[in-house]
Amino acid sequence: MEHVEKLVTIFLNASDFVAFIWGPIKLALMVATTWTDAVRQLIDAYEEIAEALGNLAFFHNLIQSRDHLKLVLEDYFSDILRFHRCVLDVFSRPEWKRVFKWAWGSFRREVKPILESLKRKQALLSDDKLQSHAILKEVQDSDHYSKDQFSKLHTSLEDIRSTLASEHLQSKTIQAQEMKTYLESRLDVSKSRSDLQLETRDPIVENSGNWIFSNPIFKCWEVGKSAENKILFLNGSPGSGKSTLAKTIICHEKRKQASESSGRSFLAYFFFKHDAADRRTARSMLQHLIMQLVNADETIMGLAYERLSTMESTELADLKKLASDCFTSRPMATLVLDGLDEAIDSEHEVSIAWCLNELLSVAKARSCNLKVLICGQRDGRLDVMLSSQPQIRLDMVDAHQHDIEHFTKLKVAELHARFPLTQQEEEALVSKISSASQGMFLYARVVLDHLAEMDSIQEFEDELEEDTFPEDLDRAYDRIAQRIMKKQGSSRHKTVKKILGWVIYKEICNIKNLRRDSCKSICSSLVDVTNCDMFPNIGSEQFVSMVHETATKYLVRNGTVNLLQEHIDMALFCCRYLSSRPFTTGKSQNISADIHSGYFGFLDYAAAHYAVHIHEVESSEVSTDAAPKLEAVKAVAVDLAKANYRHSSVQTEEGDKAAQDLNLAIQDNVLVVRTLIGLQREKSETPIFDATEGPFRHKCHKIQCSKFAMGCSNEAALKKHLAVHERPFRCPHSDCFAHTMGYASPKRLESHNEVFHQSVFRAKATGEWNLYEACKAGNLAEVKRFHREGADLKHYRPKIDSPLCAAVEAGHGNICKYLVDNGVDPFRVGSRCSTTRTPVVAAIYRERQEILEFFLHRSNGLNNSNLAKSIAQAIHADRPAALNMLLATRQPRDHADVIKLVPSEITSQTDLRLVRRDSHSIDATLIHAWFQYVKPEFYNEKGVFIAQSDCAEYKIWGDIIFRQVDSFHRALRGRCFSLANFLMDIGNDEYLQIKIEDSNTPLHCCLRGLCRGGCSSCMSMLRRLLQYGSGKFANITDGDGRLPAHVAVSYWGPSQAVIRAVLDSTEDINHKSNSGQSPLHEASSRNKISVLLENKSVDLFSRNNRGQTAFSALCNGGYFVNIEVLGYLFEADPRLAWTPDKSEDGLTPFHHAMQSHYLHPYNSQRPNRAAKFLLTCFEVKRVLVEFQAKSTDADRRKVRDFAGKENLREALDIMDSIRFSPI
Repeated sequence: MEHVEKLVTIFLNASDFVAFIWGPIKLALMVATTWTDAVRQLIDAYEEIAEALGNLAFFHNLIQSRDHLKLVLEDYFSDILRFHRCVLDVFSRPEWKRVFKWAWGSFRREVKPILESLKRKQALLSDDKLQSHAILKEVQDSDHYSKDQFSKLHTSLEDIRSTLASEHLQSKTIQAQEMKTYLESRLDVSKSRSDLQLETRDPIVENSGNWIFSNPIFKCWEVGKSAENKILFLNGSPGSGKSTLAKTIICHEKRKQASESSGRSFLAYFFFKHDAADRRTARSMLQHLIMQLVNADETIMGLAYERLSTMESTELADLKKLASDCFTSRPMATLVLDGLDEAIDSEHEVSIAWCLNELLSVAKARSCNLKVLICGQRDGRLDVMLSSQPQIRLDMVDAHQHDIEHFTKLKVAELHARFPLTQQEEEALVSKISSASQGMFLYARVVLDHLAEMDSIQEFEDELEEDTFPEDLDRAYDRIAQRIMKKQGSSRHKTVKKILGWVIYKEICNIKNLRRDSCKSICSSLVDVTNCDMFPNIGSEQFVSMVHETATKYLVRNGTVNLLQEHIDMALFCCRYLSSRPFTTGKSQNISADIHSGYFGFLDYAAAHYAVHIHEVESSEVSTDAAPKLEAVKAVAVDLAKANYRHSSVQTEEGDKAAQDLNLAIQDNVLVVRTLIGLQREKSETPIFDATEGPFRHKCHKIQCSKFAMGCSNEAALKKHLAVHERPFRCPHSDCFAHTMGYASPKRLESHNEVFHQSVFRAKATGEWNLYEACKAGNLAEVKRFHREGADLKHYRPKIDSPLCAAVEAGHGNICKYLVDNGVDPFRVGSRCSTTRTPVVAAIYRERQEILEFFLHRSNGLNNSNLAKSIAQAIHADRPAALNMLLATRQPRDHADVIKLVPSEITSQTDLRLVRRDSHSIDATLIHAWFQYVKPEFYNEKGVFIAQSDCAEYKIWGDIIFRQVDSFHRALRGRCFSLANFLMDIGNDEYLQIKIEDSNTPLHCCLRGLCRGGCSSCMSMLRRLLQYGSGKFANITDGDGRLPAHVAVSYWGPSQAVIRAVLDSTEDINHKSNSGQSPLHEASSRNKISVLLENKSVDLFSRNNRGQTAFSALCNGGYFVNIEVLGYLFEADPRLAWTPDKSEDGLTPFHHAMQSHYLHPYNSQRPNRAAKFLLTCFEVKRVLVEFQAKSTDADRRKVRDFAGKENLREALDIMDSIRFSPI
């Protein structure tokens, strides 16, 4: 701060208004010093300003002498004044300490572009030549350069300001919208229905109700200076126009609020509605009120966001406290509650008690001028609770009655166009209706609408007769009912009763009427129709409701609608519908025909409200006659559970757990059906689906959610909404990626805070202290210092990880964030020790879930290659949590381009140099998890692969995976047995028996890739291949005619157990390859020969294409011959040592041994092991006799010389005895 004070003197030398700079700084610090957190954060902000002002010291002298530099100071001056305006907004709030944390968050977002602007100016003034001129202004070139630069500087300042302002506005808007979306979903409030009700004005005269503003009782309440005038109770008869008057008052208060200073007052309102499930409880009231306040104030948004994002569930007490805190954060607030008499059960008591006992008390304690307007009927409940409060009774207000008369006069004038009336008749009709209304607008409206529906002048005049004219509201309903039912015939009568029943007992019903006429035209004045806010001009999406609750009570009371019977009928229908074949078998059977027929048009309602109807039936008093129907409802409820439960064991559960499990099962089936409907919609013409399914809505799959049926306007909005369900716990730090992304549990959020928002770090390492060590220790301040001093954040030294890898390994999320924010790519290789080790891979293997999630969030959409590599790494590392994170970065259908890459990455990342025994797992669980996510239609609900071979989609991907990529053979050769097992799970016979270019079968490839010694994983893979087709693979040859048995005995890897297993499945153990080699010819060790010879059917004298036995062919090896193998064959049958080839030359094994020795110069320098073996065996005489028969003197002389050289006395003696050769 001392540095700031010194720099401020620069301004003092240039301007007399410097007090406006330094004064607010001192004032803000004096205010903030009463709270440590506030002063610390304020000083941090001023420190950033100080850094931005740092290079002004270079221009101290120039500022005094150059006018154009004063223009630069004006920009500095403007930025700092704007900064202090933001400071004032924070500290001018009542009880600013209570909301400082959230107000400061808003402040930081507001001042960010200001600080950026200052830093950009600093950068422009940091030019080396410019600063040199400040020191050596006498240098002419520098002087010209600096003038040019300063002239450009001022021009660029406006560009900087506009760019930063635009970027800031865009960023602020996006962040605010994300927070609002979260809060709307968490509070289960979409667009406030209060707003929609205000937008849709009642059909009453525009200026109706303006008398209220001159009413003395209202004026006292509006001023609200005394404690007695904080509450106003506006009451009247049912249908008297209380809601309309409430809307008039709200609009009046909004206009007042707009004319006052912004940020000084709040206005919130809520309309209770008896026929709307989300508008008849204290909880829904509080949720809507909080959301309105959130929309009005960014600070309140931050407060609500942090509170709710850290709660596992929101209790009513939590909502009450949050609403109270929000209301009282401004000096003034107005709350309007309408229709409290329509709240269910005792919810009106809860709501009024909160207002009187909690909200007003908190407001008083916090010096908030709060006033509350409550509108409702005098029903013996509200009037008792509010008897001590000031009230206005509409039925006793003459001005209100005048409004009814004026409304009636206008409507009667409209009637005149249809039914000619004299002026005297019009006046009489106005008087008749207004006097009978008894202060009820509803009566006048219903009667006038009824008269307008008359088909003839005669009918109109008949309705005006004394004995037929409705003297009260019930009589008006009666006349309407008679007209629309008793005069229309039996068909229309049944239709009217059915529709009215639907509308009365419904929760929220979207009537899709198949009759020619609309519900409104059929039911006339008994119902109202309002547009859906998402599709306002589409008739099929309209909401149909009773005109007023008095109409509902009338129809139930006079028996037109039997409420219990309607609930019974609907409970039976919903349960049978949700138990039907199309709904419960969507995954296993084709339901395309059902989709196109419109069968699922009732799905949303049935799934969301079946339980309501069952509950209403079971909780009602049922007469003896209706008892069988109650039993029928119970029976279909049991059938519903059986049809939808995945496991039969759960059907025996009781109570809430059973209901919850049933809801989840139905929810899963709904999701399946909706997915299939979506696929069909893509293939069909839109008008066809619009006729049966209505316009497309992006719906939430949670049955209890308000978006379940209503849906969202687009896929992006739905994705954000679902994130609130799945990841409701959000980081309180507004600049953190988890602030909008969130976590599924409080534990994960706590783990995130430990990783990314830790304030402690380990002590300095002993030895060299550098950027790498700072990252490893988690010292963010030191990392920043090294960076400022020029350290390369991307550099890594030999045999040492990169700084980012070090931070990942140590689990320092805050360091990772800083490095990534400054351009380090977490997908780039971060170690010289490995070509595949990236920071992302390190996060996967070290199970740094929070850091991995951050990397994925900051990647702005993984490219296909990086995603495929990361998925393969997660599978190799056996990290299901990491795999789920990677999959969730895209919707299943967006993984199509990645599917072909993943198998190749899995095999290519299997480094055989690093694979140890038993380290190559055969578990394909994670690969199936990946494939089920990207191709869910290939699996059933239990995760079992069910795709049929004749399925077109299966063939497409089968050809890619098995033919184009050749994943199966590559996986077996690369010892990647988890992938191989997966491919055997999904491959049909055609794909599994494909031969690659060299015609190797899968078993050939597997044998070539087995590790030495035959670990359990290798044996498991081998057994599965051998079991396929009852040993089919063991008897298929490759391109050289070799069986897998040839490979098993010739390669170094297979163990005796492996060879034994292969030979057991081999039908012809003496099968010869194209070169005539039997497995015995190719055996490469004594152990393999021993396993071969365990089979008595092995032909020791089998000949290759040269007529050689295995023994004879082996003797060709000269020095390299395996004497152990030779000896083992000799033991098996000594005749092999002298048996000649079946060839034209008829050479013996000894011939081959001697020829190999002398034909190759390299061998001639080494001992002839095969020849020596033959001359020392006990069949040496027969060996020499057979050799002598087919040899020349020269050949025999070589043999004698060899024997002499090796000092083989017995062989020499035998030569002498058989006259082998001349001496």
